[in-house]
Parts: sequence; C-alpha cells; structure tokens
Amino acid sequence: MRTIVALLVAVLGTAASAHAQIAPCSAVNDTSSRAKILLDDIVSESSLQNLLQSLTSRLDANLEQIQTELGVDLKVFPCANRRPTGPSDFNRSTVDQLNVRGVLMEVWGTTTAVKDSQGRPLNEASIGYVIIPVRLDELQSQPAPGAFVIPHRAQPSTVVDDLLRLVDQAGRLGAYASLAVGSKSLRSSQWDEARKQLCAADVLFTRLKSPIEADAALVKYAKKLAADAVTRARADAKYSGFLKQEGVALSCS
Repeated sequence: MRTIVALLVAVLGTAASAHAQIAPCSAVNDTSSRAKILLDDIVSESSLQNLLQSLTSRLDANLEQIQTELGVDLKVFPCANRRPTGPSDFNRSTVDQLNVRGVLMEVWGTTTAVKDSQGRPLNEASIGYVIIPVRLDELQSQPAPGAFVIPHRAQPSTVVDDLLRLVDQAGRLGAYASLAVGSKSLRSSQWDEARKQLCAADVLFTRLKSPIEADAALVKYAKKLAADAVTRARADAKYSGFLKQEGVALSCS
C-alpha cells in the first residue's frame, strides 16, 4: 500500500511540474553575439490577438537609442505561445538556461479591454519582467527582486502603441537593460563595463516618472554592485584600468 501511495505522489508531482513549465522559446538558441530580450505572447482578448510580431518590431526599433547609449547589441526575440503565469515560473534551472544563452531580460503580459466608472474604454494590462542576472542573485537570497509584475491602465488609442508604452514605460526597459548588462559584466570580471552600466542604471532609475517599490530595491542593488566593481578591480592583480586610480570613489557620483 505504501508503495502505491508513494508511486501516486511521484506521478502527481511529475504531472504538476510538467504542467507548470513554460513553453520553450526557439529564439534562445540564436547563436549570434547579440544580447537577447525575449518578448512572450501578450495574452489578450480575441480582438487583440496576433500582435506579437508587430509589437516585437516596434519594440526593437524603440530600443535603438538604448543600444547606442549602452554600447550593447540588443535584439528583441518574439516567443510565440510562451506564456509565464508569474515570477515563480522562473526557477533556478530555467534562469540558468536563459543566462548561458545570452538572455538579459524576458517580458510577458496580459491585457484586456475594460471601462472605467464613467463607461470610458481603457486597456488594463499586467506586464511582467525578468532581469536574468538579477534573478540569479535573487535565487541565491539577495533581496533585490529579479522577477515581478506591474499592473497598468491606459487610455486606448491604437493597440500596438498602447502595449508599447506599457512594456517600455518611459525608459523602464533602458534601466533594466543597463542593470542586466552591468550585473552580467561584473560576473565576467569586466570591471570597467560593469561600473559604467551599473552607474548608467542608477541614473536611468532616477528618471522614471512612476517608480514602483521594486525600483527602490533595484537602485540599491545597482549602487552596491557598482561599488563592488571598484573594490574587485582594485583587488585584481591582472587589472590596470582607471578604477585603480585613487580619485575613483565607490559611489557612482
């Protein structure tokens, strides 16, 4: 009897695990040196379907300024039929696989048409973000969130424009991308690049018009890692760059 019960528990556990797993995305197998941002399906009403490719193209074009400022070759890859249910889907195994394949960030969301108390139409959406290097640290018990969901309401104009604003949110992608590049560079002992990107993230976070609770923790995280870049550079016998100069402070300013 115990054997049967144990077998049932194992089978049910395996089924639950399989059910919770998000669909794979072929884009992660792209072998170019470009840093990847994955854009998952935006789950929506039937009237808002088939927008993933349009949104991907618009978002890719919208990232051109960010790429210039960061000095990083970023590319948005659409992941059709990939629909995370929340941050918990991004466990250590999943995040490790994304990290080794050059994914910096993943974005997903749900949207629906609603009306406000006066009957005016609105687009109601929840946009999720996973900042891969930060999520890796989060899963090792550091406090800054690497995966979270932000709810929004926006006046509808054209659907793609509304979704673009919701996903990018006036510079939020730039702040997250800088943070991701800086964190990953620090892991690779690229001290100068890490310091540059982490301090850029610090500045970009201060420019956000509608900061959320997660942003405050991410700013502290960026400042800490920027200081770590200086400390580690000075301790690195193989490094002889500007971070070893006496005038370089631990803080970005």
